[in-house]
Amino acid sequence: MKIGTVTLDNNVILAPLAGITNLPFRLMAKQAGCGLVCSEMVSSHGLVYKSGKTEQMLDSAAEEKPLSVQIFGARPDIMAEAAAMVEAMGADILDINFGCAVRKVVKTGSGVALMNTPEIAQALLKAVRKTIRIPLTIKIRSGWDASGEQALHIARIAEDCGVDAVAVHPRTARQLFSGRADWSIIAAVKEKVAIPVIGNGDIFSAGDAVNMLRKYRHFR
Repeated sequence: MKIGTVTLDNNVILAPLAGITNLPFRLMAKQAGCGLVCSEMVSSHGLVYKSGKTEQMLDSAAEEKPLSVQIFGARPDIMAEAAAMVEAMGADILDINFGCAVRKVVKTGSGVALMNTPEIAQALLKAVRKTIRIPLTIKIRSGWDASGEQALHIARIAEDCGVDAVAVHPRTARQLFSGRADWSIIAAVKEKVAIPVIGNGDIFSAGDAVNMLRKYRHFR
């Protein structure tokens, strides 16, 4: 699997998990054969305003390469500056969070709130893409309803802005982590874009991952 200029050993990717995917956890995932590991969600404001706690979240090691770092925010200028910092610290891929539905993130216009403001999302992606050279990815949800229309729209905007891959967690903002993930939305997104699409959601075992790959063989 290839994401921009980065070629992965395989297409098994560790999802960013707040409070979980720190350096020790990522190293364990890498040792278990994971093709790409991702940091937990990092605040763009925390990076730009030099929060020590936020900067510690960027601790890395050569053994975990390639590394994707996920940031969140809603201001194009702040996100672009934070993206440049992430690139400078040696990340191989930058990921932007369009999926967090936690209230304190959404109320700032970040996370899944960006799926309700496509014009801001577009400006943000253009600003970041213009600033960095490393591959750029985003992680989205179905949107604010179960139709998946917002996911399709945002994925197309992302591709037009030069995003190199999109990960889809097919639950709505209101579902949070309840109910079932609608994998058919991942397939629908892939039908609309040429960039790689990464399936996410309800993968609790190796068997679930194999089932997703077998059911939707065109996930690339």
